[in-house]
Amino acid sequence: MLLGEGRQSLRTGRVSPSRSRGKPQPPAPQDPHNAYYEAGWTDSWSHRRCLHEHRKLLEAAACAAPHGAGWYVFAVDDGNPRQLKAAEDEIVNEFRFKH
Repeated sequence: MLLGEGRQSLRTGRVSPSRSRGKPQPPAPQDPHNAYYEAGWTDSWSHRRCLHEHRKLLEAAACAAPHGAGWYVFAVDDGNPRQLKAAEDEIVNEFRFKH
């Protein structure tokens, strides 16, 4: 249940401070056990990837950013890479243009 700007916990009844700022939170992968984000980039016309299993979208973006302008993030669901959804892509682009 939303109260004011924050989100109230059903257990404690307290408002979470991390969600009270009004910023959209990165969406979590669909199934946290079988889904993760991975960083990718191009290097000398070859596609490279970090091979890390990032549980958070912005962690994957931070992993990719040092590799130059040709970096990207993709999701892996049940071992199958997929393109980011629009909401995920928007969060990565916001990170990209701030750093």
